[in-house]
Amino acid sequence: MNIDFVKVPFSNNPSMSRYEGQIFNKNPSKIYLLEKQKQLSKFGDSIYGQTKVSIDNELLLKTLKFLNFNNLTTIKELTLMLEEDFAVMHKGKMELGSICFPSGWEFKEKLGKDFTYIHQPVADNNKLISSSKKLSEYMCKQTIQRWVWTITTSKELSEHPHLEKPQLTSFENLYFRVETQISTPIDEKTSLFLIKVDVYSLIDVWDLKIFDSVNSMSDSVLNYKGLVEIKELFNKMKL
Repeated sequence: MNIDFVKVPFSNNPSMSRYEGQIFNKNPSKIYLLEKQKQLSKFGDSIYGQTKVSIDNELLLKTLKFLNFNNLTTIKELTLMLEEDFAVMHKGKMELGSICFPSGWEFKEKLGKDFTYIHQPVADNNKLISSSKKLSEYMCKQTIQRWVWTITTSKELSEHPHLEKPQLTSFENLYFRVETQISTPIDEKTSLFLIKVDVYSLIDVWDLKIFDSVNSMSDSVLNYKGLVEIKELFNKMKL
């Protein structure tokens, strides 16, 4: 697995690169779709929805047409056609979305909010916050890609805050969780934000760069990501 996106020292700098590839998997894995159905059964419409702004501006219809799902009519239907979670940004705010596999946050708390609000809980978020407006504008002009990663004790695709994660036991029971995030313009005021979650056994993707990146994280980032004990484990093992 290519982990060039793991940086040393670690940074929350929202560095996104231009992207010209396929924006979503047109042959979605049944594993993802079945897991989405499981999350929908558990959490219902708390993990998807839209605002009045979205309804007034027909953002769902625009999104369905953009993705060439002209036979669909609802957010839930679209959810079960994609491996990826998705959000629609309009004039800088998340007005529509479906997040079955969140990394510790609740969709409905972010719905209708701008990037400044969405990124507020993120540790060492100064660069994220300061670039939020420019990033929102750029997302309506270019297709861009970035990666967000962490180490976790859970092998599940969803890390919804209402789900309990296993306790830290050993290096062999750790997982490398990565979100591949792609944003693409729908029109001059609207962009589609796609999130593909992958979870790998850490031992299968291990590289000393991961160790060095974790060791370079600030205390606030370690606490935010839940990596304090994991860092201690890494250093005790002298990897």
